[in-house]
Amino acid sequence: MEDKDIVALYFARSEEAIHETAKKYGAYLYQLAWNILRDHGEAEETVSDTYLGAWNAMPPTSPRVLRHFLSRIARNRAFDRLDYRSAGRRGSGELPEELDECIPDRRGSAEEMVEGRLLAQALNRFLATLPERDCALFVGRYYYARDNRALAARFGMTERRVKYRLSRCRMELKAFLEKEGLAL
Repeated sequence: MEDKDIVALYFARSEEAIHETAKKYGAYLYQLAWNILRDHGEAEETVSDTYLGAWNAMPPTSPRVLRHFLSRIARNRAFDRLDYRSAGRRGSGELPEELDECIPDRRGSAEEMVEGRLLAQALNRFLATLPERDCALFVGRYYYARDNRALAARFGMTERRVKYRLSRCRMELKAFLEKEGLAL
C-alpha cells in the first residue's frame, strides 16, 4: 500500500491504518527502537507507542514522508524510554559522549528550544557539505543509533575506518558550529 493511502486511512480514522503501517514499517521501526534501547520488550512497546503517536497526530498533521514521520516518533519514544530507564542518561554512554564535544544535551526553556532549532538547521547545512558516504555514516550512527560494526558491514569498511571517519566528521562538525557561532 502506498504511503498516501495509509495516511488517508489515518485521516478516515480507520484501524486498518495501524495494520498497514505495521505491515510496511513495523520491522523498520522495531530495528530503530532496538538500536537505541537494546531490549526486545521495550523496542516492541516503543513501536506500539509509535503507532499510537501516529494515530494521535493524524489528523491534523499530514506527513510529507511517512517513513520519516514515523521514525521521528519512534526515536523520540525510544529516547524517552531510555531517559526514564537510565535516569537522565541516554544509552550506555557511548553514543552521547561521542557528540558531547560538539553538541551538548540541552532541554528545557524556550530559549533552549530556539537554540535547538538553530542547531538542527546548522546540522542539516553541515551534513549537506559532507561526502555522501560520510553523511550516511554520520546519520546511521547518530540518528539511527547503529553500531560501528553494523556500519562497517553496510559500507564495506573496517570498524576502525568507521571510527576514524566518524571522528573526522565530529571534528569538522565542531569547527563548522564554531564558524556558525553555535560553539559550546
